[in-house]
Amino acid sequence: MIESHSEDSASRQSDEAEVYCRIGRKLRKRREALGLRQDEVAQRLHMPGMVINDLETGRVAHFSGLYRRGYLRNYARLLELDPDAILAEAGEDVPPALQQVMPASGREWRLERYLKIATYVLVTTVIVPPLAYFFIAGGSRILERDSSVVDSAPVERAAGASSTADADDGADSGPEAFAENAPEKPARHVSASVLPVTPMRPAQSAVPAQSDPAGASDEVDSIALELAADPRSTLSLELVEDSWVEIHDAEGSRLEYDLLRSGQVRQYEGLAPFSLLIGRASAVSLEVDGQAVVWEGHDSGDVARIEIQADGAVQR
Repeated sequence: MIESHSEDSASRQSDEAEVYCRIGRKLRKRREALGLRQDEVAQRLHMPGMVINDLETGRVAHFSGLYRRGYLRNYARLLELDPDAILAEAGEDVPPALQQVMPASGREWRLERYLKIATYVLVTTVIVPPLAYFFIAGGSRILERDSSVVDSAPVERAAGASSTADADDGADSGPEAFAENAPEKPARHVSASVLPVTPMRPAQSAVPAQSDPAGASDEVDSIALELAADPRSTLSLELVEDSWVEIHDAEGSRLEYDLLRSGQVRQYEGLAPFSLLIGRASAVSLEVDGQAVVWEGHDSGDVARIEIQADGAVQR
């Protein structure tokens, strides 16, 4: 049953493709008889040129039925053809048949549920408790270390002052009396704040720098020469139709990578040669430093991959 359904769908698609190819040939023949180009038709209908080309070649399978019939109706009216006759020839669009989707079995659903429960139990019993323990233990160690560090500098300064006073009072008593009166120095911790700090940056010289007018002028001259010898070129684009454009310069920098719309004008600066990938060659008008760029096949609707030199020469 499934094989017969697929065979019927394939035959129906083949018949539709043949019908739309026949309609497309009729539209193209009528357009050529009226002396119109595809870009002119696209501008009048406010549609991309790629859509006009697809309608004339019968490649409309990627359009939905609503858009497909609307495009054909507008195109037939522009060419002074009967749109109802064109749509009647195309026939009615038959939506694809619905296919029954079997629900997931109860066994698979239960297995997924058990996996979720097992994961939750594993996380709450194996991973979370050790993390909580290390966090609490680490915090208590940090608090103990901070409370044990005491700044003993005032005590040392007071002890030093008392020692000096005792030494002055007992100057006539000799070294023995000084030794007896000297207080015992308490043990203390050496804090990092009382250690000598080596400067990270050398001291700057206090001598002001002398101005050098001659050196400054030489520097200005070198900058002017660099600006005058700038090898970069300017690439200008003008879109007459919608087209994909990708541009790289000689340094590998990507200057453009987007779908540009009809009527847009862009300018890029970079080092020649420029590498371009154009989705539709006839949709883009190019200039390099104000010089028009023309190559073989620029008026076709095909994809073009070209390389433009600084003098406007084109390599494909």
